[in-house]
Amino acid sequence: MQPIATLLSFYDRLESLWEGPSGHRLAGTLLVGTFLAALVAVEVKPLLPHTIHHLIPKNHLASIEIALTLLLVIEVMGLVFSMVHSVSTSVGRQLEILSLILLRNIFKEISHHHPLAWDALEKSMPDIGASVAGALAVFAALGLYYRLKKEATLAAHERDRTGFIAAKKCIGLGLFVAFHLIALRSLYGYVSGTPTPEAFEAIYTLLVLSNTLLVLLSLRYGHNYRVAFRNSAFAVVTLLILVALVAPPIWNAAVGASSALFALGTYWLFGFHSQKPSHPIRPVSRQASR
Repeated sequence: MQPIATLLSFYDRLESLWEGPSGHRLAGTLLVGTFLAALVAVEVKPLLPHTIHHLIPKNHLASIEIALTLLLVIEVMGLVFSMVHSVSTSVGRQLEILSLILLRNIFKEISHHHPLAWDALEKSMPDIGASVAGALAVFAALGLYYRLKKEATLAAHERDRTGFIAAKKCIGLGLFVAFHLIALRSLYGYVSGTPTPEAFEAIYTLLVLSNTLLVLLSLRYGHNYRVAFRNSAFAVVTLLILVALVAPPIWNAAVGASSALFALGTYWLFGFHSQKPSHPIRPVSRQASR
């Protein structure tokens, strides 16, 4: 038990550092510094050796894409800690990241056209419009989702057993390490010019697997159909986000918006069913929903 206790203690310290004020200030400083450095690099690019030109953004708009990508990496790392506290909160964070990815795609698409000219942009407008609409739809659905979540009362089955919390922390710690390895692999590919698998696709694949594992682990502490359906549906939301990431531009916006609406509908119906008396086949655990 001592190694497990050590891991859990390390996780708590890591969360305190990452989610605390000092961690937020460090992240903000890193984002601003990266953005400014990218802008300066674009300006002095002609003076730099050609061997490092592939590391420098093509234009100023591409610098925004780099800053947003770094923001996404930071948000993904923070996502690990939300998984431990609440599956529903974790789903919200995943959708937040999806909306930022859709916004980043807009800058990415426009940065390919430099200097800007309507003749070149015209063919890209359907993709840009789809990303705009998809990001806005996810943002709107999240607003309703968080309102439902705020108004929901903490029912008995919403409280976790100590053992389940410990299991989620161990999974979260493993994901935290895996996400850093994926980020380092992508950074190495960027610096060396070597093609690497898409980072966010790998990350959401791991999230799908870990969410499924959490659903199965929750059944060890009691069975409740509504809770099992909700958590399984949230795993499907993550899967839909993964599909959106690999889909073509217009489809990724449509699937992304659908995943947000599915999460919203699941949470609303879960709250509706929770208000009704039910007679589960097995005794309902008081602490096994997350």
